Amino acid sequence: MNKFILFCKTFAILIAAYFTFAVLSCLLPDRSIKMHIDESAPKMVEEGLYPKAIIRMEQCQMDNFTDALIMNQMYNIDRKHPIKSAMKMIRSSEKGRDWDQPGLLLRKVNGENLEDQHYARYWHGSTFLFRPLFLLMDFLTIRHILFIVSSLLIVLLLCAYYPRAGLMKTIALALGFLLTYGFVTQFSMQFFPVLALTVIGSLLVVKHKESANFGLLFFIIGSLTCYFDLLTTPLLTLGIPLAILLSLKHNDEFKLKDNLLEISKLILLWGLGFALTFGTKWALASLILGQNIFSDAYEVSLYRMEAEEFSRWDAVTTNFGMLNIWMIGIAAVILLLFVIIKQLKISYKKVVLFFIIGLMPYVWYLLLANHSYLHWWFTYRLQAITVVCLLFMFCDGSPAMKDGKSPLFTP
Repeated sequence: MNKFILFCKTFAILIAAYFTFAVLSCLLPDRSIKMHIDESAPKMVEEGLYPKAIIRMEQCQMDNFTDALIMNQMYNIDRKHPIKSAMKMIRSSEKGRDWDQPGLLLRKVNGENLEDQHYARYWHGSTFLFRPLFLLMDFLTIRHILFIVSSLLIVLLLCAYYPRAGLMKTIALALGFLLTYGFVTQFSMQFFPVLALTVIGSLLVVKHKESANFGLLFFIIGSLTCYFDLLTTPLLTLGIPLAILLSLKHNDEFKLKDNLLEISKLILLWGLGFALTFGTKWALASLILGQNIFSDAYEVSLYRMEAEEFSRWDAVTTNFGMLNIWMIGIAAVILLLFVIIKQLKISYKKVVLFFIIGLMPYVWYLLLANHSYLHWWFTYRLQAITVVCLLFMFCDGSPAMKDGKSPLFTP
């Protein structure tokens, strides 16, 4: 009962914080924000909808569509009605032209009259988070800030993880990020929140790996993911911290049943935080706006889960096809050779759990087939969970017995 009360209090505090932060962000002065968006819009149009980050390949596409949509929403916030603005999230739109969000943003800042369309089913934490930054800078400068902050977070994680996990597992974790082109997420307002939450959640797991309150941590991370994310790669904030937590377990004391139950509990609590936060937004928005947001959310949810013009298997294979299998395979073999040379032993019990965690992206693709198939160029990055788990399988060994005759795989 005490734990139930703790979770209820935590959730109430989170919702109050989300609502307050959103309203305060809407109250910020418009003039400077609009000036910087005015400066940003033509630059974004010049870049195009999906410019490449660093490497000119489809895996490295950024998302100017959604970044422009975020700025569009900032531009349309009404400071005189901050509560309704925070709940409704108006953006300028035109029937048949919504695919060109940078173009619509430019037309809006140039004074054209466009239709208003609400986007009330999400919390839009990203819009509220980045709105204060536009008081001081345009979106190109914000990109630099995001890159610096995310790079520092990643370095902090690797530095904290290395003393506890060793060199090979630290390399495996870094490769999971690089082999799924995670650096692309460092340059986008759309992608950044999930990256930041994933790294921060992982850092907390590393720093407090003996904590008994991981359930509360995963519940909070799930809720925060819902607040900031627009259904990009939300599962990363669950899968990567879970894989890291499992990698820090001692092989010699590992119990399959106990750890399976723990992982199942953490998945459930993350999902509960995510789902309850979504549902609360629909309830608040329906109450404040006098509209049935539940109906809109239900219809969109059914659409995102359908698979009418393609199969659910197509959603899986399309995303899987974005991986560089050769590079991943080479990395796995090198890590396995290290295990063999060092005569380490790998627990098959941990391999089983890494396998289960690594399958989560494909369950997501099957359930949200429409969204995963249409947005393959960023949803594929969920497979960072799979790659990290695979590489952990091949290097998560403990020292062999003194006679050096222990088998490669042990119970």
